[in-house]
Amino acid sequence: MTWETNQRCSTGCGFYGNSKTEGMCSVCYKNFLQRQISAGQVNSSAEPEVVVDQAKRTRCFYCHKKIGHIGFDCRCGNLFCGKHRCAEVHNCTFDYKADAAEKMKNENPVVAPEKIHKI
Repeated sequence: MTWETNQRCSTGCGFYGNSKTEGMCSVCYKNFLQRQISAGQVNSSAEPEVVVDQAKRTRCFYCHKKIGHIGFDCRCGNLFCGKHRCAEVHNCTFDYKADAAEKMKNENPVVAPEKIHKI
C-alpha cells in the first residue's frame, strides 16, 4: 500500500486523505457516507471496499482457551494449549504405534546373509 504524503483531506480537517476515499480522511469519509445513506443517494461505487485483516485467533481444541502463537500442533491435526499438549490428556486419535511400526519398517530394511554353497 502506498501512501500519498502530500495529499491533505479535501474537507480541510488537517488530516491526510486517501485517493480511495475521494481525497478525504477516514473520519470525514465515514461522515460523508452516513450523510449519503440518510439522504438516500448511495452509489454502489462510492462505498469503500471493506477488507478485514484480522489476525487468526487460535484456541485449544480441547478446552477452547486462547493460545495465540504458543500453541502445540499434534499429529492428529489439532492445536492444543500447554496443558493439553500430551496425547494422553486430549485423547488423541492418532495411532502412534502403527506410525512407529511403519517408520521402523521403512528405515530398517531386512538384511539377509548370502547363502553359502556347500561343496
